[in-house]
Amino acid sequence: MGKIVRHEFVGSGVLFVLLCITIIGIPGAIIYLIEHVATVEEEMENPSEFLENFRTGKFKKGKGK
Repeated sequence: MGKIVRHEFVGSGVLFVLLCITIIGIPGAIIYLIEHVATVEEEMENPSEFLENFRTGKFKKGKGK
C-alpha cells in the first residue's frame, strides 16, 4: 500500500490575511501559518492512479467520493 501525504491549513484565513496586511504582522502570519498546517497521511492501494485522475480533472473540488 502506498501513501499520499497532504498538508492542509486549518487556521482562520481571515486572521492570516489581516496579519499579512500589516508590515509588523508578517512574522506573526508566518508563525501562524506554520502552526496551523496539519499533515494528513492517507494509505491507498494505488496512489499513482489517484494522482493521474486528479491531474486530469476527474475529481471536482467540493464533491464527495
